[in-house]
Amino acid sequence: MEKFAVTYQVRGDDEKGNLISDTAILKFDAEDLDSLWKILSEGEQDGSIQPELETIAIHGDIEIDCVLIHDSKGNEVYRDKDYKEE
Repeated sequence: MEKFAVTYQVRGDDEKGNLISDTAILKFDAEDLDSLWKILSEGEQDGSIQPELETIAIHGDIEIDCVLIHDSKGNEVYRDKDYKEE
């Protein structure tokens, strides 16, 4: 098993209706990157993975995207092509 750190970007509105964004890093154990993608997909479908609970208060329609994945050695193994760190 390997440990992976998955960074999610969560976007939505604050209490005044302004668009805001935050990130949350969740850790997972998986055999490899392919099995991690399966874990993430299943967790997002059944609601067991909820990165929005680890961010600032975001309201309204919430968008959640997996934007980065690092392996246990800190190597970046995935980056969403549209993600730019702020």
